[in-house]
Amino acid sequence: GVHTCARQILENLIAREYKDGFNKFFDANNPDFCQAKILHTPTVLNLALDSEKLLSLCGAKLQEAGGTIVDETEFIKADIEPEKVVIYTQNLSTKTEQIFCGRLLIDAMGTASPIAWQLNGKRAFDSVCPTVGAVIDGGFEEGVWDSNYGDVLNSHGDISRGRQLIWELFPGADNELTFYLFHYHQVHPENPGSLLEMYEDFFTILPEYRRCDMEKLVWKKATFGYIPGHFSIRGSDRQVAFDRLVCIGDAASLQSPLVFTGFGSLVRNLPRLTELLDTALKYDLLDADNLNKIRAYQSNIAITWLFSKGMMVPTGKFLPPQKINSILNTFFGLLAESPPEVAETFIKDRADWWIFTKLALKAARQNPYLLLWILDFINFQEALLWTSSYINFTLFSLVSWLLGWFPSFARWIQPWLEPRYPSLWFWILANSYALTYNVGKPQMNFKLQKSFQSG
Repeated sequence: GVHTCARQILENLIAREYKDGFNKFFDANNPDFCQAKILHTPTVLNLALDSEKLLSLCGAKLQEAGGTIVDETEFIKADIEPEKVVIYTQNLSTKTEQIFCGRLLIDAMGTASPIAWQLNGKRAFDSVCPTVGAVIDGGFEEGVWDSNYGDVLNSHGDISRGRQLIWELFPGADNELTFYLFHYHQVHPENPGSLLEMYEDFFTILPEYRRCDMEKLVWKKATFGYIPGHFSIRGSDRQVAFDRLVCIGDAASLQSPLVFTGFGSLVRNLPRLTELLDTALKYDLLDADNLNKIRAYQSNIAITWLFSKGMMVPTGKFLPPQKINSILNTFFGLLAESPPEVAETFIKDRADWWIFTKLALKAARQNPYLLLWILDFINFQEALLWTSSYINFTLFSLVSWLLGWFPSFARWIQPWLEPRYPSLWFWILANSYALTYNVGKPQMNFKLQKSFQSG
């Protein structure tokens, strides 16, 4: 049936599926209580997708639905009018202006989106991950790496030049291996986080990370860039919409400050965002107040910004070289000793209040110095902000528990309420999703329903 066909389409996009993924941080210089076993995550980042096939499929689906794809075109500006939005663009080949009109503009232009900057007063990102790497299509000796496995997170040294470098390795189709080298970086004008310096390190230490002769490697393409992070304290502290305009993905910057990438946040919240967008368009609820409810904020991942701060060497500050690896091994060691579903839940950003609090208390008990170490990375104001974020998560978890019946009740009254009071229904729907997604419990039984006819 339909499900079988969809499954076949998805399976055709998979370039490789891993048996397991490894997470291990260098601990040779760590205290005994900060040494950890390898954390195995067989169901985390265990699929390599063929991106060309995926983009081609998405493009075909869009065109089948009546959409148009315009290549080599740059956004210039958008004018918001009472009944429509007018988008001005320029074709980069012909240098001609192209004008488009629509009911709603969805900004998916990423972190450099001029629209997102304008909405939020050009607020700087709180952190970035300078990332370099490459796709290598062979050249490693047999036995260097088994392509049935991924190296999800790995450090093979301590802090160097104010950075804790972390590796990722993901096999692709055939002989392809994709490498990433990154570090968590504080945004600071005196320390821009040079990608050129990162690439110098990449080429120097790649043979240390995975045994190879650099001259024999077959380089397919470079992968590099800055992955930004935004620390949200509350769901409303970043504007994601204006009249007839809404930001999604990296443009919305509501992603996990630990895992980063707005794309991951977008995919994780896809049912939530899709149904809210569909409802807003169906009933013309396209003003800023309503569209600002279409957001991928999750309080259970907002609190993880303290973890990312704990991997970020403050500019101009000297830290003992082994400190970040000691912190990482404390937490990942606990995950390695926990049942597999706990590690999967935490890394997939589905940890609820109880799991998060229990892990934090266990970490503090196992490593009594942890709280003191964290103070090397944050100031008093940031400590207060995180405390506020944790209290917000606690209160929201309590509300979610008390109103656990609400999402089911909302679906029960939907056939009667939606056609009669669409604005009220939209508010209920947005809060229904917030009650589940914000505490790491996404609604997985999602499907778009046909429009209801009032009678």
